[in-house]
Amino acid sequence: VTLVDHLYGVHLQVSNIFTMAMREQLSKDTPLRRFLVPFTYGTIAINDAARVTLVTPDSWVPRAYPFDEEGLQLAWANAYRHLPGGVELKVELTERAFLQTIFDRKAYIDIRIESGVDTQYYKQALEYWVMLRAFVEGTFDVYYPTAADQQRFVEDAETEHFLLQAMGGIQATSDVLVIGDESLPHAWESFRTAEKYTMVIDAITRFIDVVTTGHEQVGKVQAYAQDASFASFSWAASLRPRWAGGTGEGVLAAPKEVATGQALIMALTSTPMPDLVAAAGGEQDWSKIFWAADGEQRAQLDEVYVQFQDRLRAFSAKCQEVNEDALAAFESGQQNVAGKPLVNFGLWSHDPQYLETSVSI
Repeated sequence: VTLVDHLYGVHLQVSNIFTMAMREQLSKDTPLRRFLVPFTYGTIAINDAARVTLVTPDSWVPRAYPFDEEGLQLAWANAYRHLPGGVELKVELTERAFLQTIFDRKAYIDIRIESGVDTQYYKQALEYWVMLRAFVEGTFDVYYPTAADQQRFVEDAETEHFLLQAMGGIQATSDVLVIGDESLPHAWESFRTAEKYTMVIDAITRFIDVVTTGHEQVGKVQAYAQDASFASFSWAASLRPRWAGGTGEGVLAAPKEVATGQALIMALTSTPMPDLVAAAGGEQDWSKIFWAADGEQRAQLDEVYVQFQDRLRAFSAKCQEVNEDALAAFESGQQNVAGKPLVNFGLWSHDPQYLETSVSI
């Protein structure tokens, strides 16, 4: 999870690629770039710190993980194939369908639920996605209210270059998207205007989804301290292999050096970013940076932002209720169908009160 989902997927791929595309392809006062600023805040500095301390040879992750240099290179080379969230559909869908699905979180969750994976995680992920996409689409519908406006937006050179650079940089889509050959069904030019607009909205929404709740899900390091197998110095020698100074009766725990290395990784964390839940008009209101042509448009943007904040707070209350019910079921001694104690852990990765607008360490 730390290497593939968190470090590679969230930091080095999604947040890094979209931030680079924004900085390199969008003018500073375009509505799209101004909209993306809160969600890319601090990303360059954070990802550079991750590169220096976690990715480069002999840095902290290579020293803490059981890979030699060749093994680590193989891990990086194959990381994208193990990313969840849609990459695995690449072998199941046509190129055109894959391009339209990879950023559409609802379509992916529907596929997962139909396959029988109907969990509380996916229920909350879907609800969060729906409100987030409504916010993104509502904002851009203010800027581009008509079909003609939306056509100008998706056909604008900056918008095209931004999306194509992002999709070309994401490893999962880099070998799928084709440019300049309308005869191919997965060529960018073959998509209709409405399809392009949907793809742009989905891509922006999925980017925000990954750097907020996605990072919350895979970027937490509590397990490094909670799992006994990481705290080797506090366990009996019988739990350690002989090469780690134990009796060889078990391989649960790594040696002290590994635990120390992982503690150092934890020491890098806790770099706070702006809160996602921020009252309109307040000091933390990050919508103030959004571009507006006039007072009327500003009022429309404020209305979309207020609705989004209200939905976030209502969703947070629902998430808290789910966690309280889970704790109550556990404390009451309820049993599952097998007659064993019901262990129903809470889920905090989608609760907006804990989310930030951009990636951190």
